[in-house]
Amino acid sequence: MAERPGGTRDAGECSGPQADGRSDRGPVPGTPVPAAESSAPAPERTPSVVSRPTTEPFAPAPPAPPGERGLPADESLAGPAAAVGTPAPLERERARAEPEGTRARLLAGLVCALAMVVAGPLLGLLWAATAPRLDVDAALAGAMSVFGAQSTTDLYFALICAVAGVVGGLLAGWRAAGAGWPVPVGLAAGGVVGSLLAGWTGQQRRSGEVLASLPPNATALLRDLAEFHVRATGLYLVLPGMAVLVLALFLWAGGTTLGWPWRRR
Repeated sequence: MAERPGGTRDAGECSGPQADGRSDRGPVPGTPVPAAESSAPAPERTPSVVSRPTTEPFAPAPPAPPGERGLPADESLAGPAAAVGTPAPLERERARAEPEGTRARLLAGLVCALAMVVAGPLLGLLWAATAPRLDVDAALAGAMSVFGAQSTTDLYFALICAVAGVVGGLLAGWRAAGAGWPVPVGLAAGGVVGSLLAGWTGQQRRSGEVLASLPPNATALLRDLAEFHVRATGLYLVLPGMAVLVLALFLWAGGTTLGWPWRRR
């Protein structure tokens, strides 16, 4: 390359990329870029994926298989309990507690029924001891007092059964309020049997004494009038009816209701 005096170079001698101020490594800043080159799309940047090290100390543990979570391996055949994720031991505990609760309720009803049955003979003895006695001499003379004695005997039986029913209903509500439907059923069934036993016990206690005081030639009508027994058969329902009524009032006052088999509380 020739150099002229004054330190200037011949423009014709400068050829190649250095002639227009460009270098082979790109355009010189400030030099306008042709339109063809500026319209070319810029290359897209690929996002770099940062891989987490496999030895990260706080990495979550992989989920356990269904069999280790307390669920059956085939969740499609496990039923609604597996769908909601209920553990199998809890389901077994509930299934075991249901029969135990049913047995406890039935036992409470059976105890109530037996209590009413056992109270029957005691009520009969009380009735025979407190009921007014028939005046045999007045009955033989044809006095009308025999009919008054009959109605008074039935009234005493009804009062004794009513008081016993109130006590039985209160005790059942106090001790077995949450046992559900077996309790009133036991009170009703046991109350009917107890009333029949009370009437039979009182009759056996007093009838022999009254009939023995009659003369041998007494008529059958006189013997029927003098016999000690319950004449109004509807009074046998006083004991169970009063017990169930008091139990219902007790539960209503306490804000609870009877649980029937088809309706769970």
